Amino acid sequence: MLMARDIARALDPALLAVDAGIALDDWQAEFVRSDAPQTAMLIPRQHGKTEAATIKSLSVATTEPDSLILIASPAQRLSDEFVRRSRKTYGRLADAPCLIGDAARRIEFENGSRILACPGDNDGDTLRGLANVRLAIIDEASRCSDELITAIRPMLATNPRAQLVYLSTPAGKRGAFYETWFANDPDWHRIRVELGSCDRITPEFLERERKNLGETKFRQEYLCEFLDTEDAAFGADIIDAMFTNEVRPLWA
Repeated sequence: MLMARDIARALDPALLAVDAGIALDDWQAEFVRSDAPQTAMLIPRQHGKTEAATIKSLSVATTEPDSLILIASPAQRLSDEFVRRSRKTYGRLADAPCLIGDAARRIEFENGSRILACPGDNDGDTLRGLANVRLAIIDEASRCSDELITAIRPMLATNPRAQLVYLSTPAGKRGAFYETWFANDPDWHRIRVELGSCDRITPEFLERERKNLGETKFRQEYLCEFLDTEDAAFGADIIDAMFTNEVRPLWA
């Protein structure tokens, strides 16, 4: 019976959510089932990105022995919260084997798989020893440094099933997430979640948010618009207009 359940979950990773009593939105199920090597997701606040990433991480960890799942974010507490939520969801699974390693920043399963919460506020210097990562999830990727992302990417090099995931709301017109989203690179699978697709958030709440946050922050946090950073002296369009790709000879 348990073997049949594990096979079913391996064939359809979204079944783990069903077994945990979680109803996934369509975009969440798409992400959980995706085997794309690189995925960028642009998602409004409180629309379920962490829950979807938790289900995907647990699916990989429980069906693929000896898998290493890495969670990074702009702050250690965010990565720790991801591990806490993963632990809670795992506990809702019937007949779930006991964890052999369980700490604030790490979960280790009987099959040898691990979920690690890593700091994102040190530019990745302490992460460089990790290797053969099966799944790397960078939460709030728009707010992570390019140095952190540069440190993480090579960790997936030797795993043939490796997946890299950026989850984020926008944070200005700069950085790896912004460049990836607008690069039109076919090697990236993109998922764009629209405001209003989550029926758990009422129109009344959103109207209060618009009033309290102001139009600019509301557009960034909920409409997922990439806006110039507030502390920029000049907008990105103005700066781009100052440069040209035309190369002129020095003696002209």
